Amino acid sequence: MTPDRKSLIASRSFGQAVETRRGLEEAVSVYTARAAEKMRRQNLATASIAVWIQTNSFKPGDRQYSASKAVRLPVATADTGKLIAAATAGLGIIFKPGYRYKKAGVTFLDLVAADRVQGGLFDHPDDARSIRRMGAIDQLNARFGRGTVGFGTAGERHAWKLRREFISPRYTTEWNELLRV
Repeated sequence: MTPDRKSLIASRSFGQAVETRRGLEEAVSVYTARAAEKMRRQNLATASIAVWIQTNSFKPGDRQYSASKAVRLPVATADTGKLIAAATAGLGIIFKPGYRYKKAGVTFLDLVAADRVQGGLFDHPDDARSIRRMGAIDQLNARFGRGTVGFGTAGERHAWKLRREFISPRYTTEWNELLRV
């Protein structure tokens, strides 16, 4: 059985430029955790993760840079901890100091059904303990709100987070925001 999708992406533009590696690691960790949660809901696992960063191409005064790095995992996984480790390792390769980054993201490639992951001689698929841990984290976040339980690399204060005060009303998808005449 092949999955319905070939890749899964999580990315956002930042509310303010990020210049530090730590800030980018936080953002990439948050996006990786979000994508992993989506992936687990579809009972999938990934064998590769690509991380990418870019500066604001609409600011001609700023130096421009964009890069991506794909990281191949030894065995497909849906474990957020393993995926964050791979994503931050890829980020470490492409990060260059001295730039004002405007956007980052992760792409999960080579998606496979989680119950059909094949291990190797030394590398094994996610064990029952890992699956239960990820399920518990997903349940807690679903019950108490996104980000209630997370990983330390994601940090707590996200100064880079998208500023929601500039988002347009959602007339077509939110009853509370319907246009009133």
